[in-house]
Amino acid sequence: VVEKTLKELEGYVVAANINSHNQTVIGGASEAVKKAIERFNKLGLKAMRIPVSHAFHTQIVASAARPLRQVLDRLSFGSPTIPVVANVTGELYPTEPERVKDYLERQIASPVQWAKGLETLYAAGARVFMEVGPKKVLKGFVDNVLAGRPELVSLFTNHPDFGEIAM
Repeated sequence: VVEKTLKELEGYVVAANINSHNQTVIGGASEAVKKAIERFNKLGLKAMRIPVSHAFHTQIVASAARPLRQVLDRLSFGSPTIPVVANVTGELYPTEPERVKDYLERQIASPVQWAKGLETLYAAGARVFMEVGPKKVLKGFVDNVLAGRPELVSLFTNHPDFGEIAM
C-alpha cells in the first residue's frame, strides 16, 4: 500500500525504512512527504511527521556515500566472524571485506530492510530476539513480522514505564 501510494504522488518521496508489516517510514522532499502524509491519513492509515534532521536512507543524502567509502577504505576490514544482517539487503553480509564496504556505502541512500532482516535471522536459526534500549519498538517489529513462528521468544530489557529490567 505504501509503495503504491507513493508512486501516485508527485515529488520525491520513497519508503526509507521497511520496519514491519504495518510500519514503513517514508522520506524525501519535504513537500512530497507532507502530501504523502495527507494521502495516507485520507486512506485511513496512521501517518505522521517524524522530526529528523535529514531524509536518511534516501537519495537526498546520497552525497554522503562517497566520503563514507573513503573512510571505510582507510580502515582495516576482515571478513565477518559471525553472521550479521545487512540493512541494505535484509540478507547476511557477504564475507568479502570489499563487498561489506560496498553494502555500507549503499546503505546511506538505500531503504532499511528491517522486516526482511528479521525473516533472514529466523531462517538462519535465530529464535530469541532481545531489544536492549530505552523502549520496545524493535520488539514490536519482531512480534509483527515473525508472529506465530514456532519457538519465537521476543524480549525487551528496559522501558521508562517499567524500570530497568522488564521482560
